[in-house]
Amino acid sequence: MAMRHVGQARELQVRSDDGTTLHVEVRGPEDGPTVVLAHCWATSSASWGPVVRALDPSLRVVLYDQRGHGRTPLPVTRAGYGAEKLAEDLCAVLEATVPEGHKAVVAGHSMGGMTIMAAGAHPVFQDRAAAVLLTNTGCTQLPQRSTAVPLPGPLGTLGAHVFLKAPLPLGPRNILTTAALKSMVMGRKADPRMVRLCMRMVHACDPVCRGSWGRVMSTLDLEGSTRRITAPTVVLVGVEDKLTPPWHAHHIASLVGDCREVLEVPDAGHMGPLEYPELLADRLNRLAAEHLEGLAEAA
Repeated sequence: MAMRHVGQARELQVRSDDGTTLHVEVRGPEDGPTVVLAHCWATSSASWGPVVRALDPSLRVVLYDQRGHGRTPLPVTRAGYGAEKLAEDLCAVLEATVPEGHKAVVAGHSMGGMTIMAAGAHPVFQDRAAAVLLTNTGCTQLPQRSTAVPLPGPLGTLGAHVFLKAPLPLGPRNILTTAALKSMVMGRKADPRMVRLCMRMVHACDPVCRGSWGRVMSTLDLEGSTRRITAPTVVLVGVEDKLTPPWHAHHIASLVGDCREVLEVPDAGHMGPLEYPELLADRLNRLAAEHLEGLAEAA
């Protein structure tokens, strides 16, 4: 594992169990209490940027690009895709960035939340996760519960399957494609600047990667490993989230061992870190103050 400094970030290359090299960035004071952030499907760690800027500056923030996203390469074979691979990647990042004997607040958005739930039974995760934040995510029945494709009953479910799994380019980024994607993934009152950022990331995602991970999510069932999460957990969801509607947040809350809060955010869709970053930062700051030694002492 090598580290280099780029501006305020320290960049690391972390090897996962199957040899995949993950791009990782560490920001903030090296001796600060640690927060680890896992991003959503078809974006990159940059999607957490608005949240990172709103966090307590004494926190040490670890971000990484999921395999096939951002600066982490695509899996070489289909065997490189799967919920267990996401869990292994997260555990590799935790081992590399959270010293033994220390813990972190671990947060995940959408596929990042699924990553955390997939890791629930892993000893490394159980040893290093002091608290968990899950936002705009689900652990089962994703196509069945989705309202992103406005068709009745089975047709809507079929449309959600197609949307998730299609390894196709999204077409040129223009007014029409932006409006279509925004209606599926963001709330009606989303900041236009955040809409543009979201669209840039989604359009930049490799179509094969997007479709391959969508295929994984279309049959996802993580109820068993979600039940193994015993760390204090906070769950958030946008009221207008069409990809993982509020049912998922309440279902997750019923599975984890210690859910402290389920919060439905008005006027927000699926892209929590871009739509309500201050609220997420507030909850992360609180979890760090309550469950991590350094910030708790400072508070």
